[in-house]
Amino acid sequence: MADSEILLTVTIWLTWAIRSVQNGSEHANADSPISNVSLQRLRELASRIEPNSSGTVTDRHIHQLVRFNVYNFGAQSVTLHAIALKNLHGETLCCELAPVAVAAGARYPMLFEVMKGPVYEAAEIEVEVRGRRLWVLARALPRS
Repeated sequence: MADSEILLTVTIWLTWAIRSVQNGSEHANADSPISNVSLQRLRELASRIEPNSSGTVTDRHIHQLVRFNVYNFGAQSVTLHAIALKNLHGETLCCELAPVAVAAGARYPMLFEVMKGPVYEAAEIEVEVRGRRLWVLARALPRS
């Protein structure tokens, strides 16, 4: 299979800032710059979530929630194994995933807690197709 046959895109990209807490304990695993968000973790963060403003991004890192869909435009199912988001400071933040198959023409919702945001609206995704793993760049489709 040629790499060009794997066609992934990102849809419905949403981000929210997460306010700091008084005692400074941001996350159970602060060593991890990015992690999947469980329903329990989302409940823990709920009172601290605020919409991102459209203002200028400063050079400080922000704690944020990132939600998007991975859409498979390809003709074959792919299995997602990992995700990498690049922040505006040039760091690549990686997160292993429980393998999930995304059928041709299907979408899969993703939700991540990012400790070192903000991140670009694109994701590198490690996929497996026909027993072969490779990284694929998925970006939002151009707006018309």
